[in-house]
Amino acid sequence: MKRTQVMGFILTALVLAGMLFVPESIGLGKAGIRTLGVLIAVIIALVTEMLPIGITCILGVALCVVFGAVSNVAEALSGFTNHVLFFTLVSFGISEAIATVPLSNRILALLIKCFGVKSKNLLFAVMMCAAILSSIMSNVATTAVLITVILSFLNVYDDPEAKKQSGKAFMIGLPIASMIGGMMTPAGSPLNLLGLGFLEDAGTPVTFIEWMAVAIPISLIALVAAWFIISRVFEPAQITEEKARKYIESLRIPNSFDRKEKSVCIILVTMVVLWILSSWFPVFNVTIVGTVGFGLLFFPGINVLTWDEYVKHVSWASYFLIGCMMTFGNALNKSGVSEWLVGGLFSDQMNLPVMLIVLIVCLLVFVLLIPIPIGPALISILGLPFITLAQTWGLSPTVLILPLVLCAANCYLLPLDTVPLLTYATGYYKITDMPRVSIIIQLLIAVLIALWVPVAVGILGI
Repeated sequence: MKRTQVMGFILTALVLAGMLFVPESIGLGKAGIRTLGVLIAVIIALVTEMLPIGITCILGVALCVVFGAVSNVAEALSGFTNHVLFFTLVSFGISEAIATVPLSNRILALLIKCFGVKSKNLLFAVMMCAAILSSIMSNVATTAVLITVILSFLNVYDDPEAKKQSGKAFMIGLPIASMIGGMMTPAGSPLNLLGLGFLEDAGTPVTFIEWMAVAIPISLIALVAAWFIISRVFEPAQITEEKARKYIESLRIPNSFDRKEKSVCIILVTMVVLWILSSWFPVFNVTIVGTVGFGLLFFPGINVLTWDEYVKHVSWASYFLIGCMMTFGNALNKSGVSEWLVGGLFSDQMNLPVMLIVLIVCLLVFVLLIPIPIGPALISILGLPFITLAQTWGLSPTVLILPLVLCAANCYLLPLDTVPLLTYATGYYKITDMPRVSIIIQLLIAVLIALWVPVAVGILGI
């Protein structure tokens, strides 16, 4: 057992025992104290990797009942009945379909031809490809698909030092680009749908195309800036045009689309069109359209996926993590913890320019992602109180919820989230390498959101 795991067991036990002695005089009731205590214990267990992620989340749900954080088992499982979790399962099937055909390699090769074969340009091509794919599929799956492409590309380097140097740039750039791309559309991340759910419940729904109008400008500027920063701090080693050409050839991309690839492209394009149309025709719900498209991948005559292939490639850790954190979010809101937490951070009066308020919110979210490096948890904790705050301050809830979601989606200060952990596991960079670029990128994103979201919300009237 690793030292961090031992520390995880000790700290988790101390938190669970210690919360039993916390007096209600701090402003929280018994259920609130127990909910907060179990959540902190679960987060410690997740960060220290005390147990597999899925097991930790399953036990976390059980502990909610054992310690009285929730009233019954139905409440403990409430997070697993949310449509966001269902869309998460669907997105992994869509991702696997894209990975099954040469589509991702075809997009990458096209971008390489457009931007050239210099190492910095290749890095941009990979990051752009990740962002494009991540805008309609899971960030986790996008990163997993492109890791194999990058590992293959790094073999063009004969010098081990040059390979390591370039690997650091590509493996740090990939998860950051995936998360930035995940902001572009509501379908890009379950976090986006979680935020949209809060807004719909608040009576201020945001349509698919309205989300895109707000998020795409931020994503595109952030992507270019992230590439520039990463390529400067971790400059990849140069390769010759001959080696770049051989690499593209090694991808073995067919000249023409076969039946399966055509089917995937038609289904994907149709889904995106229907998602955009959902802005005017609510019947084309994001989850429903995604589910139907997912189902078509298994139809006779299409057969892009089989059930066994799909089940094998689902990230069950992500499934249980999101479900568990949404359960905690429900419990925190019901027990008053969320309002207590936000009430301690903000006053009822905020006589500041809207852009400055949004900037403060963004910076707060990024700071909270350090002790709580789990996007669904943070959105679940802060969503409802932020809506209440916005109404108290006389603002549209979208002015606070959209920054909350967009910032929580960029959880890569340290490689603790599932997405950066995938590339960290390749061994090309140290845990201390990522903050050298991620801090600057997060600060830039906070500024972009503060400058654009209030303006876009005003223009769109949402």
